[in-house]
Amino acid sequence: MSLKQTLFLCLLLIGIAVPGLAFSTGPVPGRTGAAADGGLTCTACHRGNNLNDGVGKLTILVRDYKPGVKQKIRVMLQHPTAARWGFQLTARLASDPTQPAGTFLPANNYLVKCFDNTFAPCNGLREFVEHTQPTTFAGQRGSASWDIEWMPPSSDVGPVVFYAAGNAANNNGTNTGDFIYTTDSTIQPQNCNLTATPRITKTRHGASLADGPFASNSMLIVDGTGFQAPAKDFIVDTLDFVDDKYPSTASCVAVEINGRRAPITYVGPEQINVQIPTTTEQGSFPVRVIANPGQTNERRSDPVNIQLADAAPAFFRLLPSDAAAAVMLDGSIAANPAQFSFAKAPKPGDTLILFATGLGFTDPVYQAGEIPTDVARLRQNAVVEWNGTALAAADVTYVGLAPYSISALYQINLKVPANARTNADNQVRLRVGSRTSPDVTLYVGR
Repeated sequence: MSLKQTLFLCLLLIGIAVPGLAFSTGPVPGRTGAAADGGLTCTACHRGNNLNDGVGKLTILVRDYKPGVKQKIRVMLQHPTAARWGFQLTARLASDPTQPAGTFLPANNYLVKCFDNTFAPCNGLREFVEHTQPTTFAGQRGSASWDIEWMPPSSDVGPVVFYAAGNAANNNGTNTGDFIYTTDSTIQPQNCNLTATPRITKTRHGASLADGPFASNSMLIVDGTGFQAPAKDFIVDTLDFVDDKYPSTASCVAVEINGRRAPITYVGPEQINVQIPTTTEQGSFPVRVIANPGQTNERRSDPVNIQLADAAPAFFRLLPSDAAAAVMLDGSIAANPAQFSFAKAPKPGDTLILFATGLGFTDPVYQAGEIPTDVARLRQNAVVEWNGTALAAADVTYVGLAPYSISALYQINLKVPANARTNADNQVRLRVGSRTSPDVTLYVGR
């Protein structure tokens, strides 16, 4: 499936082999390797391997900040043999690394400590965010990550530097044999200064790529110019979520549909992928792209109208082919392996999961940009046609939202019929109410 189309410190001593050495509530502050804190790291406690030995990797993922606007930071730690994990992170002004930058917002999966080893609020003292005992992920191998909420300073304070240390521990109950890593990352205040006025040249269905119609909550592709500078791709990550929802502003652009901001999943120089806001209205509605939204230098495109219907179903495909984007229950891509080397051919009787957008409302209803966490079945009647014949209802086990994805993504679970053409492509379409999706192909082997 096209990536653009579809459209994440001196640390807990493992065990208590030596009384008093284990920090079950996290390490003491000031062990991130920041020079302003004396350059101290976890190697003072965890011995036996060189600091930053090159085998593992510690990464801080963070976007440039908008003053006074809450955002997420992700700390990722990787090591091929580690089986327990920990971290410590601090934020400082680049102009004076002895001074904290913003504040970390406490949560259940991490702790916020002050430089004097008390807990937040720190009232101006340097702050350190670190793991809790449950989030050392004992027994977990390969990698671990932590998402942290951070409130930037209320005004532009220039660059901000994050310092972190990580402990990729062996979970042997002692403070020997663990791997310690440090890293830092500098971000800038977000400067939205797009100079071109955006222009929409075309709107397309997020799955079929047709010019309409569209439906509430479905994915929409907006093509045009002046969407981004410099030219680069911006793929929305969970780090960009606002209150656990997809953002309505990303990479200094926003999209309005009938005057309402649309959740964004991707921004490129000539393409923006959004989800149409939730509405029961149908008819013709204007779409606008806004550069530098909410600023004095805001620039708005001329409107382009789209037509909203009660449903506009279409399957996602393995572009540029007509093959459906489908997976098997073991996670394999279901397609012709002669055409797609990474795929596996399904057989009659196998259960497949297909993905679509534009199917209409579900029960319960999820608003645009939300992430469903449970089953949400389609309200309207849906019929899957295989080579022109409706599949038995018992062979279509689920039509509804795909859990833990944006609420524009639907999944259809079906069983490959016994009479499917084998070693050949089969034609599949979906009828929702009076609306029928374009055909896609599904290759079936023997």
